[in-house]
Amino acid sequence: MENRQNFDVEEIVKEYSDMVYRMAKLYGKTKEDAEDIFQEVFLRLVRYIHRLESGEHIRNWLLRVTINCGKTHRRKMAKQQTLPLNEEWTETVSDDLSEMEWRVYTAVKSLPPKYRTIVHLYYYEELSIKEISKCLERKEGTVKSQLARGRVLLGRKLGEEFGNGTVL
Repeated sequence: MENRQNFDVEEIVKEYSDMVYRMAKLYGKTKEDAEDIFQEVFLRLVRYIHRLESGEHIRNWLLRVTINCGKTHRRKMAKQQTLPLNEEWTETVSDDLSEMEWRVYTAVKSLPPKYRTIVHLYYYEELSIKEISKCLERKEGTVKSQLARGRVLLGRKLGEEFGNGTVL
């Protein structure tokens, strides 16, 4: 039997809650969606913490689980034809950001998932290409090309306002 470390769930939640919540916001259409994803990620942590091998493994594991939970949540929501009851999501999120940051964030969130995730991990979580590659289990070349395509799409979405995409 392998020798596993004992991890403190509370410490992990304190250290990584902001990162997980930022990722959850990418997949949730409402604040409640993001909170559901967030909660599911940490429930899975409690359930599977005994399988984690090292402290270095925790961050990548949490990112991967957040992405998977986010995708699952989107699929479930797509099957349901309901309207969100609370439209205050944009107001509460945008309060923490400048107008320009909010526009960029909104543009990133509107990217197709494979680009959105990589752009978010690279710029907001400050992961390297190599770290993203390992986390998403994709080749580094694939991550580089998807990041480049994501930048182009983001530049188009932001248009003239940000130098017609040349700033990115």
